[in-house]
Amino acid sequence: MDREDLIEAARALVPALKERAEATEAARRMSDETHAAFVDAGLYRMFQPQRFGGFEMDLAMMVDVAMELGRGCGSSTWNLTNVAVQGWIGGMHNPETQEELWGENPAALIASSFPGPGSSVARVDGGLLVDGTFNFASGVYNADWNNLQIFLAQEGGPPEHYFALVPKSDYEIVDDWFVTGLAGTGSVSIKMNEVFIPEHRALFTPKIRGGGSPGSDVNPAALYKLPVFSIGLKHFSGTAVGIARGAIEAIEDDMKSRVTVTGITLADQQSVHLRIAESAAEVDAAWARLTKDCDEAARIYGAGKEPSMDQRLGWRRNDAFAGQLAVRAVERLYSLTGGRGLSNKSPFQRAWRDVHAAVQQMLMSWDMHGTNYGRVRLGHPFNDPRL
Repeated sequence: MDREDLIEAARALVPALKERAEATEAARRMSDETHAAFVDAGLYRMFQPQRFGGFEMDLAMMVDVAMELGRGCGSSTWNLTNVAVQGWIGGMHNPETQEELWGENPAALIASSFPGPGSSVARVDGGLLVDGTFNFASGVYNADWNNLQIFLAQEGGPPEHYFALVPKSDYEIVDDWFVTGLAGTGSVSIKMNEVFIPEHRALFTPKIRGGGSPGSDVNPAALYKLPVFSIGLKHFSGTAVGIARGAIEAIEDDMKSRVTVTGITLADQQSVHLRIAESAAEVDAAWARLTKDCDEAARIYGAGKEPSMDQRLGWRRNDAFAGQLAVRAVERLYSLTGGRGLSNKSPFQRAWRDVHAAVQQMLMSWDMHGTNYGRVRLGHPFNDPRL
């Protein structure tokens, strides 16, 4: 399957995603029908290594696919992109771990989660011992594995960060996802009781900060040499901008038939034209910036070079700023919806909730990533070993 085929496959799913969006939100999880459609279209396998049947697409595919699917259902898009990016990270894992992931089941999917309050991790002989609850496990209902984010405390320094894989047999799902935005993602928690993770399943994050990874020897494509925490966050930003694109389309559909009680046709009003134009320009600008980042990183690492810290932080900055542009684009159109825009059933209202939820992700925080970029530009130190 080539690049355009995969994008077209995503585009073809949008009508069905729109039909299921309300039910997905009400169910607080993505439907089995949508999951099956993603499987059939091959979308989960965008970045999976070719030797296991994946497509090893360029990273900009994350943005282009999210820009299509986000028009239909923000929650389903969030799940798809989060799981697909884990297929990419899986390709950077130790070869032994990759065989464990996909050797017997090439279609295996991976979710991820973040340590919750009271969770603990300790280094033990031969690996790690994890206990407690991990949160925000988007896609977990359909996943075979979970890639835990591990923060291992160190004396006199910041914690060491790892991705550590556990099979679904090692955890139980906790149904605790009751939220206002991206409600249909089913981003519930998982609970573990003193689970042992062997050393080979723990991927030390500084080893995937660009230029090579433990998986590069068996997966030599440039894709598996890209830095995860500086260029690899496009599943968050791309989904936010895709949701905004869908919100604009929902407004356009509404305005074409909308007439006020005084007989004014809203589609004829210049103020409506200008609002739609500015919001669409913001979405297109964000889309272009995100794909340019991906292309730039691919060129740098494809040539065997290293980006500067300014470039790394700039890629992060652009993710957060793309989220801000997505929110602004949706907010500008909100007043056009009138009273009907307050309904939970409104596609625009759902997009409004979802885009605000998307930018709450810590790695989409404008205050954080804008500040980090500005600090480095003005000569202040920045120390994040993941970057």
